[in-house]
Amino acid sequence: MRGPFEQLFDFFKRKPVVLPAAFVVLAAAAVVGALRIDFQEDVFALLPHDEPVVSEAQLAMHRYSGLERIVVAFESDDPVKLARGVDQADESLRKLDGIKEVVSRIDQSAQDDIGKLYLGKAPLLFDESMQQQVEGRLNEHYYRPALQKYVDAQSGAEGIKIVDTFRGDPFGFDELTLKRFQHLNSGFSGKTDAQGRILSADGRLAILLIEADFPSSNTGKGRDLMAAMDAALGELPEGVTPHVIGAHRSSVDNAEVLKSDMHLTILTSVIAILLLFIVAFRALSPILITLLSVGFGFSMALGSQGLVHGDLSAITAGFAAVLLGISVDYAVHLLTTYGSLEGEREDRARQALRHVGRPGFVAMVTTISAIFMLRFSEFDGLHQLSEMAIAGIAGSLVFAFTAGPQLLRKMGPKPGASSLVSNAIGGMQRARRKGRWPVLGVLAVVTVALACFLPSVGFDGDVTHLDGKSQATRESERLVETTFGQETLSRTLVVVGGDTLDQALRQNDLAAHDLHELGAKYESAAWVLPAAQTQRDNVARWRRFWSPQRIEGVKKLIGSVGVKNPNNPDRELKVSPKALKAFFDKLELPEDPPLLDANEIQKRPVWLLLGNFVSQQDGRWYIGTTATLDASKLGELKAREPAAIVLNKAAFVGRMIEFIRHDLLLMGGLSLLLVLVVLWLTFGNPREVAIALVPVAGGMVWTLGLMGALGIPFNIINTLVTVFIAGLGIDYGIFFVQTYRGSESPEQAIERLKHAGAGVLVAALTTLFGFGSMALAQHPALFSVGVTTAIGVTSALVLTLAVVPTLLEMKRHAD
Repeated sequence: MRGPFEQLFDFFKRKPVVLPAAFVVLAAAAVVGALRIDFQEDVFALLPHDEPVVSEAQLAMHRYSGLERIVVAFESDDPVKLARGVDQADESLRKLDGIKEVVSRIDQSAQDDIGKLYLGKAPLLFDESMQQQVEGRLNEHYYRPALQKYVDAQSGAEGIKIVDTFRGDPFGFDELTLKRFQHLNSGFSGKTDAQGRILSADGRLAILLIEADFPSSNTGKGRDLMAAMDAALGELPEGVTPHVIGAHRSSVDNAEVLKSDMHLTILTSVIAILLLFIVAFRALSPILITLLSVGFGFSMALGSQGLVHGDLSAITAGFAAVLLGISVDYAVHLLTTYGSLEGEREDRARQALRHVGRPGFVAMVTTISAIFMLRFSEFDGLHQLSEMAIAGIAGSLVFAFTAGPQLLRKMGPKPGASSLVSNAIGGMQRARRKGRWPVLGVLAVVTVALACFLPSVGFDGDVTHLDGKSQATRESERLVETTFGQETLSRTLVVVGGDTLDQALRQNDLAAHDLHELGAKYESAAWVLPAAQTQRDNVARWRRFWSPQRIEGVKKLIGSVGVKNPNNPDRELKVSPKALKAFFDKLELPEDPPLLDANEIQKRPVWLLLGNFVSQQDGRWYIGTTATLDASKLGELKAREPAAIVLNKAAFVGRMIEFIRHDLLLMGGLSLLLVLVVLWLTFGNPREVAIALVPVAGGMVWTLGLMGALGIPFNIINTLVTVFIAGLGIDYGIFFVQTYRGSESPEQAIERLKHAGAGVLVAALTTLFGFGSMALAQHPALFSVGVTTAIGVTSALVLTLAVVPTLLEMKRHAD
């Protein structure tokens, strides 16, 4: 009795125009759909869109310009050469296309502007923090040394300056005001030299900050800019070493290493697969048929996404190509069986289709059932991935089992073309049958041993560990972080917004207040540029603080403290409160004191120090604050600031790990349940169902055990590979069980399993050469995929060839 695939074979033979016409129509529709796709390169497209921590991270990356700056660190033991190198780089980098702004120093005009603008403005900045500092100075412990310095400086040019300062500000309120600018380092803790260059505490490193006029995601412009910068920095004085870090450098590094890795892995895999097919089939036509099958499947995947959605993550498309590696199996099984038969091309094509059609179809159904479970993933990118993989795998099978046999009728390899592989499998199976029990015993011991490492499997949710930046960039980042404490990305980032700059400043003040109450150390514009309402609140606090009782107490303190007279040591000098009338007059504020105007400050040199915290996007103003905050207090900060964007690396990583674990458990459980249902409906025999699951179940134990033993953690990338491995393992098991149960005698079973084994071996080697070659890559993401694929596919292959036939033979004997 002819099966449905043989009936289709005869139908397309009688109607030779129907099949090409159908594929042309489908291909045309796929092209139309593919042309509609708008590829998105944002890694956030993979992550859960409705998860607050992801939304906040994405918004923070978009709104806080400090995350996009380029940092150049200059290293030298010679201070003179270091200063000359910074100045030379400043001059040359300003001339480059793509650079919007260069800041190599706190400009002298900005420093002068601080004095002009902020001296005497303590009441406007008199928040709770400054109030505590002022209270700490209103005592004899602070006043006596200040008075002694004043007395000692009664003569000389310097003394005049000190005398004038003391009379108007004996407790150093202006000093407290100016010290607030130290909180504008944006994560860089160090010092400045006389010319305002930003130096490390030991003076060996200097920092230059660059703002590009394009985002770091534009790697084309970024590559040109980095090349131009490297050329300019190559002209620095001898003994000065530049280190360039930042999002633009990382993006270019990733693009370069990906390009290099893809050239290496594609070249390696193409050569290896070509040699494999030539050895296995001794012909080139199988390569063409396989490529056409996989290519048609991929066109269906892309076309369906274009017609249904219109946009697609480029990362999702890349990993869909990995999952589509499963689809190569259908053409390989057909070709291997075809090549091992004798007779005319048409008869061999019909027999090969008869042998592989049903197991191939069942394998496809179970595979797409497992992949369908990606729809339940927390990661949005995996939803599209499942759709693409299902459409592509189904399309590849349709082509392989409809057009494939028709092509083999015309251009198939000679009889016995794959006999070399089949004979090798036959020899392996004879050796297995002779040593059945020792082989099972060894594999059982290996499985138990690897299962002991399952608790050691780690989960890494830190996406920065999948960054392909160069070793030189990593070392530069460590140098800057160690020297300057530049840990913006590892700190808590708080971003607030408003329709106007003053509204944004007000929200920023409230966030700074909450951070202060939570005990955080933070860098914020709120230290020196509070909103108008906050300044009025500070003035009110100042008035409440300087009550008549407190002023009287300060006068008593001043009148009671005396210091040694340098001209007459036997006489103690005191200052009368009346001599400090200028100071006490300043305590009494006018009814409506002039405020700091943020809009006017934007036009002044001091804005160079403040502008890095402020950005304007889509008609709104945003202000960022970086803080060192205990992770346990993040929840309270978010509760206090529900409208603020709060990004914390530790919290983000922890949440991603939760998602990965959730996906592994949920998708693994659902996939297993659905596969069990399909296998039961197919075989109707619990023993055969269990045998078919050996490659996938055992393969996963081996894969996870080896990952635990080798210290390879799960991440958002190689988690996908487990689905890939599960699909392959199911396919291998089904091909063997379906082939064996369709045999009429033990001899026929042995012969048919030899062909099935040859197909599994060639398919597995094709996958290993195609995707396992990524283990040669330098990029962490590609390397992770390559290593996990190599371990998983090898594990499933070994268990399929060494265990499944033995269990099937034992079942036959039992029956």
